[in-house]
Amino acid sequence: MRCGVGDYSQNLAEALAVDHEVHVGVLTSISGTGKNKADRIEMFPIIKKWGLAEALKVIKVIRHWSPDIVHIQYPTQGYGNGLLPWALPMISFLMRKKVVQTWHEGYSRRNAPKLFLKSIVPSGLIFVRPQYETNLHPHLRWALWKKKAIFISNASAIPRVELDEQMKDVIKRQYLKKQKRLIVFFGFVYPNKGVELLFEIADPALDQIVIAGEIDENGKYFHEIMRLASAEAWLGKVAITGFLPVADIATLLAVADAVILPFRTGGGEWNTSIHGAVLNGAFVITTSLTQSGYDKRRNVYFAKVDDIQEMRLALSAYAGRRREYDADIDVDEWRKIAKQHCSLYESLLS
Repeated sequence: MRCGVGDYSQNLAEALAVDHEVHVGVLTSISGTGKNKADRIEMFPIIKKWGLAEALKVIKVIRHWSPDIVHIQYPTQGYGNGLLPWALPMISFLMRKKVVQTWHEGYSRRNAPKLFLKSIVPSGLIFVRPQYETNLHPHLRWALWKKKAIFISNASAIPRVELDEQMKDVIKRQYLKKQKRLIVFFGFVYPNKGVELLFEIADPALDQIVIAGEIDENGKYFHEIMRLASAEAWLGKVAITGFLPVADIATLLAVADAVILPFRTGGGEWNTSIHGAVLNGAFVITTSLTQSGYDKRRNVYFAKVDDIQEMRLALSAYAGRRREYDADIDVDEWRKIAKQHCSLYESLLS
């Protein structure tokens, strides 16, 4: 299922299932029936819509499978506007199960009633964003009271690909056509991702832009991107691939001269897309509200939000650089993340 938190959940489940003392079940939508690398993951693709009418299905699974921990990820594309995910902590608690929640995003005050519904339950709480409590609206910090809250950093949902220089050259030429530099954006194509800024940051005299990601072809933003791509300066120099399998994305990142992620609200270590580009050695330009300048170790340039000129200069200075091997970056981060989860689970169960 095409969702950043869904990718996170899949990688976490597979990493947990490596430990033979851990048994993993995944409750998901009826469309979530893909194959898993780990045979020991038991799938429950039973939810048609995430409304309260489906609660009985969840109760039956929890009663039958009898997990020690019920761990819920928030938010996901699949939940939509359904109320069931907000009620799941209470349902699980009333069934005498230990509850863990992972909050991938922040909350606004309009979410307060639903946030209260899931926050009154005693539970473990995981954040993938550092200093989450500080950044949460002061009027909502009550949601964190009496929670065992920890920060566990995110990781790449895209595997590292190994290509020799000859293969890189062949693949890159397929994308470049007659241009000299390959500029890549990947991920969901939404206005808050700042994808339209690529046409101002990149140079049509040098660059081929590849936009690899899910986009609503009936939406206004798609038509805006197509308008920019059809402008005389960029005509024939932009490829919009739509959704690509993770292996193809990894290959694209491995040959890119620059991956540009000009997020309108700032990026950070919680963004799996940044982790994926770094893992595959690409030079990355992104935005940040807290970091600035070039991080040589990770090969990432952090610019101010919407600062076109700064991102242009960074592209000119660092395009084509590849990250050197780093023992702390080139590791299986998901095993580390799984161990941190298990430590939290064990502390709750004890």
